[in-house]
Amino acid sequence: MVHLLVWVGLAGQSPVPYDTLVAIKQVTAHFAFGKDDLAPAAMDSLRWLIADEVAVTDRWIDIIAHTDSIGTVRANRALAQRRANAAADFLRSQDWPADRIRKTAVGEGEPVRVNDSEEGRQANRRAMVMLLKRRLLTTIHGRIQDDSTGQALIAPVHILARDWQDTVMSNSEGHFSYTLPAGEVVRIDVRRAGHFFSSQMLKAMPGLSPLEIRMKPVVPGARADIQNLYFYGDQAILLPRSEPEIPVLYSFMTLNPTMIVEIAGHVNVPWSPPVDSTTQSFKLSMQRAKLIYDELIQRGVSPHRLSYQAYGNWEMRFPKATTERQQELNRRVEFRILSTGEVISKRNHFMCRKKMESE
Repeated sequence: MVHLLVWVGLAGQSPVPYDTLVAIKQVTAHFAFGKDDLAPAAMDSLRWLIADEVAVTDRWIDIIAHTDSIGTVRANRALAQRRANAAADFLRSQDWPADRIRKTAVGEGEPVRVNDSEEGRQANRRAMVMLLKRRLLTTIHGRIQDDSTGQALIAPVHILARDWQDTVMSNSEGHFSYTLPAGEVVRIDVRRAGHFFSSQMLKAMPGLSPLEIRMKPVVPGARADIQNLYFYGDQAILLPRSEPEIPVLYSFMTLNPTMIVEIAGHVNVPWSPPVDSTTQSFKLSMQRAKLIYDELIQRGVSPHRLSYQAYGNWEMRFPKATTERQQELNRRVEFRILSTGEVISKRNHFMCRKKMESE
């Protein structure tokens, strides 16, 4: 199947700016040099394309017309437009509704063959005509609020899918909604100054319960896991699915430009006493924290705003972890908000952190 980035107007709604149509049939009409009239074979192909589809109301036609490279760019674009019009006019003569046809004149810019031979140029004199079907749509709803007070929050909500992304704002009551293809797996990111960011994955299905997004305020002493940040076992190397988290962390620091944080690294050594600071496990927790520290420094965060700290397995969420998920949560990295440069953490640990340059 071919997926197209399109704008779809729905009754009573604004256009939806993402991949919401899928091609179910496609033909290519070829043209003679400098011509825009359809050959009999092209007409037969277009009749086949829309056979038994005219009365189906959730079908659209997309026409993308091209030329070879002979002539000026402006002239070729005009020729491509005439070719697109010719295909559209023929489809309308076959009772296809005009309001369900989209035309795009590309011109010479997207050849399928090199234009150094007549054979190649002939292949490029074409109009691709696709029959499209709308995917089933659904709407996700949610509310954003302060985790401490329950107060509604206005914040941008970033919706990220594999092939597209978009942003909407919650209203004064914290509510937001977004329409997207049913079954689409998306990530919902909410970032707001003065709060820890929120991130979650979901599959958009009809009947999905409204999302309740509670954002922890950024205050001295507060701490939060860096969400979706996971490492290979026994290594200070991020899993590929976690690499997109680094720009999110950078955004968090830039949204809160006076904030000073400690990056706290932890490892998974369950069913064991606290590891010694000389062990490889303890050093690994420091290496993981330093990895995030270095990434943020490289992106331009001031070293005066960051420090990093190793905690070994001293603060595991699941000291007797038995599942892979529990072990992932043990090998975490946290952001801890500092007050006057003092680490908000256990007091009598062996400290293995890099001192802030300001101290």
